[in-house]
Amino acid sequence: MSIKQNILIVDDDPDFRETLSGILRDEGYAPVTAATGKEAMERVRMDEFAVALIDLKLEDMSGLDVMKEIKARSPMTEGIFITGYASQTSAIDAVKLAAYSYVEKPFNVGQLLETIRMAIEKQKVGKALRESEERYRTLFEGSRDAIYITSGDNQFVELNQSVLGLFGYTRAEFMMMKPSEIYLNPGDLINLKKEIEHKGYVKDHEVMFRKSDGEQMTCLITSTGRLANDGSIVEYQNIVRDITEQNLNQRRLQETLETLRRNLNGVIQCMGQVVEKRDPYTAGHQRRVTDLACAIAQEMGLSEGKRNAIRMASIIHDIGKISVPAEILSKPGRLNENEFSLLKTHPRIGYDILKEIEWPYPIAEIVLQHHERMDGSGYPHFLSGEEIMMEARVLGVADVVEAMASNRPYRPALGIDKALEEISKNREILYDTDVVDACLRVFREKGFEWC
Repeated sequence: MSIKQNILIVDDDPDFRETLSGILRDEGYAPVTAATGKEAMERVRMDEFAVALIDLKLEDMSGLDVMKEIKARSPMTEGIFITGYASQTSAIDAVKLAAYSYVEKPFNVGQLLETIRMAIEKQKVGKALRESEERYRTLFEGSRDAIYITSGDNQFVELNQSVLGLFGYTRAEFMMMKPSEIYLNPGDLINLKKEIEHKGYVKDHEVMFRKSDGEQMTCLITSTGRLANDGSIVEYQNIVRDITEQNLNQRRLQETLETLRRNLNGVIQCMGQVVEKRDPYTAGHQRRVTDLACAIAQEMGLSEGKRNAIRMASIIHDIGKISVPAEILSKPGRLNENEFSLLKTHPRIGYDILKEIEWPYPIAEIVLQHHERMDGSGYPHFLSGEEIMMEARVLGVADVVEAMASNRPYRPALGIDKALEEISKNREILYDTDVVDACLRVFREKGFEWC
C-alpha cells in the first residue's frame, strides 16, 4: 500500500481550497489547506509536504515569500504557483526564483494533476539524492581512514577530519597547499597519477608522507580518478591509511621470532649434545646425519618448511637414547635380542619427550618414524609407503648411510661405498626411491663430504 503524499494548498478563496482538496483526495493525495501565509507556515511546522500549491497573491504576504519560507524550513518541498492570467509574467519570474512550476486559473484538472505528479517525482529524486549525499557525507566524515579529494590541476578540493588528524595541518592550511607538498618524495605523486591514467586507479600503494611537524610516516594509498565527458581526469579521490605502527610492530615481531628461532636452535643443539655425551662412540653422528639429510632435502627441492623440519629433527633424532643404558650403547659386541629390543624403544621415547614441546614443525613425529621402512619392516609401528612422512624417509636414509660409513662399538666403519650400495640395493624396498636417488647424486655428482 503506497503512502499518501501530503499536499499543502495555500489560497485565500475557501471555495477554491475546498474544490481542489476534493480533487486531490479523489486522486489518493492527502491535502491540507491554509488561507494565509502565516497559517501555511504553521502547517509546515507541524508536517512535511511533498508539494505546496500557493496563490501568488495572499492577504498577508506574497506567495513568493511563502515559498521562500517553506523552502527555508523544508527544502525538499516542491512549489507550484497558482495565478490568474494577468499575473502570468510574475508567475514565470517566481518559478525562476523558487518554485517547480505554475498553473493558471481557471486550471485544467488533467494538467494540474500531471504537474503535481511530475513535481512529486522531482521531489522524490531530490530527496533520494539528498539522502545519498548525507550518507556519503556521514561515511566521508566518519571514516577512520584519511580521505581527501584533489583537482586535476593539483589543488585540494575536500578532505575529512581524519586527514587533519593524520597530517596535523588545519583545513585552511591544507587548502593553501599543493598535494605534492605532503609527499616525502613529490615524484611519487607523479608516478601515481601516471598509473591512474593508465589503469584508472591504484590500490594499497605504499608511499611515504611528511606530517606538519616533519615526521615521516608510511601509508597505503588507494586512489581513483573521476573523469570528465572528454575522458580527462577532473578529480582524484584518495584514501590513505597509516601503516607506520603496523610496520614497526611487524619488525618487532620478526625480531622476536628471530630471537625465539635462535633460542630454539640453541636448545636443539644442547639436546643433541646430551645424547652424544652418553654415547661417545657415536659422537658427531647426529651432526653428520643432519648435514647429509639437509643436502638430500635440498637436492630433492623440498620446501623450506620441510627442510627446516628435517634439520631440526636430524639434530635430535636419537634423543630417546638417553633412556637406554650406557653399557648397551657402548657394548663392543653384537646386541642380544633383549638388548636390541630395548634399543628399538628410542624412537618412541624420543617422541614422548618431544611431543610436549610446541614445535613449528612435526619434529616429534619425524623422530618417531625415522626407523620405519617402506615395506613395513621398520619400527616402532611398522608403517609403510605413504604412511611414512617424507621428512622421516629422508632422515632414515641419511641415518643408515652415516651409520654404515662410520665406526661403531661392535664393528669398524664399512665405508661410504658399502653404504651407498646398501641403499641402492634396497631402493623401493626399504628406502624411498626419490630419497635414494637424491642421496646418490649428492655423493656421486655433487661431491658431498663430511667435514
